[in-house]
Amino acid sequence: MRNSLFFSIILLSPVLCCSQSDAQIIKWIGKPNRIDNYGAEANVSSKPNFWETDFPAAGESNWVSSYGTTSHEWNHGDKKLGIPANAENNYFRLSVNRNQENRKINIYQKIALNDLQPSLLKDTVMAVFRVFVGSGYNTPKNCSFAEIKVLFYNPTGKVVDSIYMKRAPNEFRDLDAGTPEAEERGFNVMHEFKGFAFTRMMRADITTARVEAYCEFPCNKHLTEEDEESEGENANTFFFDNFLLGFYQK
Repeated sequence: MRNSLFFSIILLSPVLCCSQSDAQIIKWIGKPNRIDNYGAEANVSSKPNFWETDFPAAGESNWVSSYGTTSHEWNHGDKKLGIPANAENNYFRLSVNRNQENRKINIYQKIALNDLQPSLLKDTVMAVFRVFVGSGYNTPKNCSFAEIKVLFYNPTGKVVDSIYMKRAPNEFRDLDAGTPEAEERGFNVMHEFKGFAFTRMMRADITTARVEAYCEFPCNKHLTEEDEESEGENANTFFFDNFLLGFYQK
């Protein structure tokens, strides 16, 4: 989904945003990545450090998981597919289903950007945002969706700019679907991670950013035993990894 506010959309390389030669001349302002614990490597009791949620009672038990551990995703024997390049050990998991208490879930992180003010007042400052997203199911009838947002605030706390995208399960695929290995297991495990990246010019009054991943299962399904549908239509888990938010002088 493209938002009319986007100035441009670019797919970043696994490390930052550019080729090695280009990266050498980019004037990053402060850290190239402002997001703490961007890959879910730091966590306590499967909850990611530095991230908060608006739905603490949503029933999520696997906010963070290791590649190849939960449902053996992306790792069957020596075969590892579908994960982002240069991914570390962990990734974020956000699960939703048709039960009322588990329909909505999110994680977010607020980032102070006061140090950008001198550059914003005298130069053109560009924001770079990247995230990798995956989906546990890709059933077309699955009504769940994921929203990824970066909200930019002015000193009064008003949202004055944003980056936004929305993703549905049928936009993703299982990389090993239909293979002999998947048929032998009876299920697909090589869920595809897709990388999405955005750049945009910053306003001069930006002082804070909020990075958020939000998932929802909006449809109200009333099922009977005679009309039981597959789990792939009643629930979903979205995966996120390698968030990046950086700023540079153009």
